[in-house]
Amino acid sequence: MHILLGVIACFVLSGFAALLYQTAWMRQFSLVFGTSELAIAAVLAAYMGGLALGAAIAARYVHRIRRPILFYGLLEGGIAISALAVPWLLSLLNAVYIGIFGGQPEPVDASGLGQSFFYMGSAFIVLAIPTSFMGATLPLLTKYVVQSDEQVGPRVGLIYAMNTVGAVVGTVVAGFILLPALGLNGTVWVGVSVNLLVFVIAALLARAVARNAAAAAADTGDTEETPVATSPSEAPLRGRTWILPLMLVSGVNSFVYEVLWTRLLGHILGGSITAFATMLASFLGGIAIGSAIASRFATTKTAAINAFIIVQCGIAVASMAIYEMLPLAIPETVGLKGNAILAVFILLPATLFIGATFPLAVRIFARDENDAAPASARVYSWNTVGAIVGATVAVFFLIPMLKYEGAIRVAVIVNVALALGAAILVGKRNNAFVTVTALALIGVGVAYQPAMPEAILRTSPVIADTHSASYCIVAGGTGMATSVSRATATTADHRYLLEIGPSSSTLLDASTGATIPIVEGLQNWLSEAPSADQPCWWANFK
Repeated sequence: MHILLGVIACFVLSGFAALLYQTAWMRQFSLVFGTSELAIAAVLAAYMGGLALGAAIAARYVHRIRRPILFYGLLEGGIAISALAVPWLLSLLNAVYIGIFGGQPEPVDASGLGQSFFYMGSAFIVLAIPTSFMGATLPLLTKYVVQSDEQVGPRVGLIYAMNTVGAVVGTVVAGFILLPALGLNGTVWVGVSVNLLVFVIAALLARAVARNAAAAAADTGDTEETPVATSPSEAPLRGRTWILPLMLVSGVNSFVYEVLWTRLLGHILGGSITAFATMLASFLGGIAIGSAIASRFATTKTAAINAFIIVQCGIAVASMAIYEMLPLAIPETVGLKGNAILAVFILLPATLFIGATFPLAVRIFARDENDAAPASARVYSWNTVGAIVGATVAVFFLIPMLKYEGAIRVAVIVNVALALGAAILVGKRNNAFVTVTALALIGVGVAYQPAMPEAILRTSPVIADTHSASYCIVAGGTGMATSVSRATATTADHRYLLEIGPSSSTLLDASTGATIPIVEGLQNWLSEAPSADQPCWWANFK
């Protein structure tokens, strides 16, 4: 038991270090690529691509590894060493970037797909080694901790949840403490120190396991780290391989939600690094709790598929409720201070269900305890690829084309469709589940028509009372990088035109044409002064 606790402690620290790196690397890449949301999304996709690659490689070779804890420790040491090379590779990348795009007669258009794919490809090259090592760690530890068939779901859910708990702490510590106090390089060095500590702990644990195995070798003849299971295994589910594409689509949808909630909450909490850390920690926290809860129900394959269907419906219902209730949660004073808990309460219901999907899917897909490690790797890699696609689709296509109201509608429909697909394709077909989910899909597709989140769009984190009814939105837009609303307000002597964005806002006195600076850099609305004289209308919101 003490070895299991030590393994869990290692994985908590591993998650902590991983989010320190992610947060610091995102800022380091912004020094090369800029701070547009498109560049950030490209770097995040490259980061997750490395995780997926590492998990896919581990799925092929994990069965050959006889000492998984020791190998895990070596990977953690490799993460530390390769992380130190990232700043040097970034300097090289910066030179390449200047050589390709520099010397142009005018600034390069950063909104096109070509430059974004350059961001993604070059970032993947820089981060490939450390992130691939990170992606391979889960299946290695799964190989050790899962000792019997009934432990597949509970143990996988446990270590996944604890790794995510470490990620939550890493996000908060990086955003609120380390980056302000130590800067980017100092934060990376903290991550390196944590990885090296995990390497030492894992080496000691591997030594203890080898010593225990040697002591038991006279009776069992087994010298492997991984204990041999003695419990009978449940038969594989019909159509179990369908869970992989289902988890891919689930990953797509999960990141559509993450982008959607982050963009909407940005109007309330702002766009600072601490605001982003708060929202990310809330999202990850819900996933950790959901995974821990689901591990209690993922004891059998039949229970897991039934729970998976319910969870997908739960994501849909929770997301609809969040979208409808979010305007009611707008506080009197916007901004991060005093409102950090708001992100937790808003994101927790849906993320609980999202976090439950992984251990349930592994339990569904794994044939037995010997298949747990490669099964967890394959589910993880498919789900992570889906997350990459989801982040890209949400930023580049879904939200710009369909706006917030269209994006949430599509995401909810997809969740119900996933529930129906799982009910039809995986396991013994339950007619009750099929009927209910089919009717739900028809009902949602026809009846769910969410409205534009007007109250959110006229909320600014830097100007008080913009969400009041005295401001009338006359135009606006939701693009790949941000959302901006144009609103008017009238007093006894003046009519004001207000630009409202999640990071900054500008106020224009339309009666005199004078700009009243709220935040520098967005005083670009003088040409819109005539529109302040028209009544409220929605046709311009495009």
